[in-house]
Amino acid sequence: MSRELIITMTAANRAGILSAVTKAMGELGADLREMSQTVVRGFFTMIFSAEFPENIDEGIIRDHLNDVCRPFDIEIGVKDPARDLSDSGNGTNSQIHALRIGGNNRPGVLRKLSSVLSIRRVDITGMHAVRTSDAAGFEMVMKVAVPTECGIEDLLKELQAAGEPFEATVELRDVPV
Repeated sequence: MSRELIITMTAANRAGILSAVTKAMGELGADLREMSQTVVRGFFTMIFSAEFPENIDEGIIRDHLNDVCRPFDIEIGVKDPARDLSDSGNGTNSQIHALRIGGNNRPGVLRKLSSVLSIRRVDITGMHAVRTSDAAGFEMVMKVAVPTECGIEDLLKELQAAGEPFEATVELRDVPV
């Protein structure tokens, strides 16, 4: 038997981190299931799902990863989804869409738009945002899970209205499955 753990790591980016982490996981008998890594302004964050042998205590896993990662000054988090995952879903069926937003780079734009998504119970399952080359604007792409009972046209109108003070453009497209 095995059990899944979610491991998160954050540190200044440097060569050798992934090699050290995957070596440590191999020493623990882990099987990497899914992984995502992002580097922003020289700092990386990595999150992955791994299955570990049931007979290895979570504390041993955490201690071993901390020991291996200490030279890299990595902050590590370990979560057991079976224990730690509360009701993260909205309890409804949803459809995945790509949400593209662009506009003036001013404080409050993400807060305003994410508030609309939150009120409509739209789950942001992925996001990438950057300033435009002139630094006056921004572009953002989100992968969102929109509840099937949420009217897409109404959601789009609400997002456009929320983004209007920022001269934001909003596009919502189906994501092919």
